[in-house]
Amino acid sequence: MPDSFPLPPRFSSVDEYLSSLAEFYLNPFVQSLAGGVHILNFFLTSPDLFEDTLPKQWVTFFDQAELDDILDFLIHFKENTSLQPPGSLSIFLSTVQSLSINRNLPDEKLQSNPAPPLHSSALSVGMSPKKIHECQYLSSAISDVCSKVATSHVIDLGSGKGYLSRTLAHEYNCSVVAVETVESRTKGAARLDSLYDRKSGKKKNANTDMGAGSLTHIEKFVDSGYLTDIVEQAGLSGHKIVLAGLHTCGNLSHHALRSLVDTQEIHAVAVVGCCYNLMTEKDGERDDVGYPTSRKVQSYSIPLPITARMLACQAPTTWTREARESFFTRHFYRALLQLIFSDRGLLGQSENHIPIGSLRKQWYSSFQTYCRGACKRAAETYDAKFDLSCDNPFDISEDVAMEYHDRLVSKKRRLCILWTLMASTVAPLTEALIHLDRYYFLKENGASEVHVSVVFDQGISARNLLVVGLKG
Repeated sequence: MPDSFPLPPRFSSVDEYLSSLAEFYLNPFVQSLAGGVHILNFFLTSPDLFEDTLPKQWVTFFDQAELDDILDFLIHFKENTSLQPPGSLSIFLSTVQSLSINRNLPDEKLQSNPAPPLHSSALSVGMSPKKIHECQYLSSAISDVCSKVATSHVIDLGSGKGYLSRTLAHEYNCSVVAVETVESRTKGAARLDSLYDRKSGKKKNANTDMGAGSLTHIEKFVDSGYLTDIVEQAGLSGHKIVLAGLHTCGNLSHHALRSLVDTQEIHAVAVVGCCYNLMTEKDGERDDVGYPTSRKVQSYSIPLPITARMLACQAPTTWTREARESFFTRHFYRALLQLIFSDRGLLGQSENHIPIGSLRKQWYSSFQTYCRGACKRAAETYDAKFDLSCDNPFDISEDVAMEYHDRLVSKKRRLCILWTLMASTVAPLTEALIHLDRYYFLKENGASEVHVSVVFDQGISARNLLVVGLKG
C-alpha cells in the first residue's frame, strides 16, 4: 500500500507541500506570530504588541469591527464576508487555509460506525463521550495495523487509566501491555479493570481469530525508543509487537516512533500525539530527542519555539464563545499581572517570567481575586536574586489591582484578537509541520509503509492525527 498524508487539495505530493509550507512559515511576519510575540508581555511594550506586530490597515480594521464578528472571521475564514477586511489580511488568511490540513473525519469513516459500539459496553465505565469516541475509532485502526503485521501483541505507551488498552484486550482480543509513568493512573487502571470484570462477568468476546485477549500493566518511565527492557519484562522477546499510543505527550511521541528503529520486536507504530508544548527542540547533545526528528525537515531550518508549540495545541474551530471568553480573560489577567511585576522591578534583565501555572476557576472571578491567588503562587517560586522596588512586591492591594484593570480593560479586545489570529494561523501550520517531520522520520528510517490520517472527529477530539509506520 503506498504511503499517505492528508494533503491540502492544491498539492499533489508531500515534498511539494513541505516546500510551500516551509517557504510561508519562514516569512518574517509568520515567524513573529510563531515566536516573536508573547501574549504574557502584551502590555510591556509601547505601543502594545497589537500595534507593534500587525500592519496598520489590520489594526484599523480590527479596532472598528465588532469583536465577535472579527473572531468568527479569523477562526472560520470565508472570503465573502460582509466585514470588508483589508485585502492583505484576506490574502494572508486564504494562504493559511490553503496550507492547512483538512482535519474533518472523512464521511465514510463517520458512517462506518466501527465496531465495537462502546456506549453500551461495560468498557465504557469511567469514560467520557470524548474518550468513548477516541477508543472506538483508534482501537479499530490499531486492530487493522495488527492484522497487517500478523500479531496480537500491543504495547500501549502512556496508557493512563487503560481505556484504550482495555478496549483492545477485550473487544479485539489483543495481548496488551499498558505502560504508564504515573503510579496513581496505574492504580486507577487496575481498579477499572476489576470494575470491568465485575460488570462484564469476564465474558469473552466472540471475535477470537487473534487469540484470547489479556492486559498487563507496567509502571515505567520511557525516555528513549529503546523498549527492550519493557519487552523482556512482558515476556515478549522475539514476538512481533505493535506500539500504540492515544495522545502520547510531547517527546513521548518521538520515543514511540523511534522504537520502530531501536527495538527489534516493534514491527509497527500507531500513535496520536498531543501536548506539543512539552516537545523539545534538538539541542545538539541528544540527536534522538526533540524536533526536528527527520533530516528532510531539518534541511529547511524551520525553528519551532515554545510559542509555536503552545499554539499548536489550540483548535480554534472548536472554541465556543463562552469558552473563548473564559481563556481570553485568563490571558488578560496574566498579562496585567506581568505589567505589575515589571513596574515593581520583579522581572530581571535575563529573566522575564515568574511561573504561576493554572489556578482554580474561582480565582478568575475578578482581577483582584486573581491577583491574590497568583501572587501567593508567585511568591512561593520567586527567585530573590532580582532587585526589589518595594518591601512586599507580591502584596498587591485591591485598589492597585482595580486601577490597573480599569486603565487597560479597553485593550482586552486587542489581546483577544491577536491571540485568535495567532492560534488560527500558526496553530494549524505548526501541527502540520510536526506531522510532516514524523512522516519523513519514518520514511528515512526504513519503514515499509507510512500513513498520516485523520482518525477522530475534531469537534470531539482536537488532536486527531494518527501516525502509522510499518517496519520494512
